[in-house]
Amino acid sequence: MAMARRRYCRHCRQPLRVTMRVDALYCGPACRAAARRSSIYWMKVIAVDLAAARGLQDRIGRHCPVCGRWFVPGVGVRRDAVYDTPACRTAAWRARRASSPRQPLREAVTESAAVTDAGTPARG
Repeated sequence: MAMARRRYCRHCRQPLRVTMRVDALYCGPACRAAARRSSIYWMKVIAVDLAAARGLQDRIGRHCPVCGRWFVPGVGVRRDAVYDTPACRTAAWRARRASSPRQPLREAVTESAAVTDAGTPARG
């Protein structure tokens, strides 16, 4: 009787358990999910490279308004991303906060303002 060939996980390259199904490709659900995420990432990278080779970068990417670096939303960052890194997003928020006028603090409610016309305290 011939000995079975050793099988390996397609993602982590660890040997598959002997008790696994004959058609198993991954050592578990975590490797299956990671392989799927990886394949999606690389499909996007290939699409970006093809677009760059054809001169269509501006259709798939954008420039970060803070640092000016070109990036592709959906590859490493969210699809609706405006900034390329969290540092740029924070810098933009700090700039907006510094440029906006400060809101005046509300006046503290005084004891006399909390009393209604009938002389009973207001309930809130």
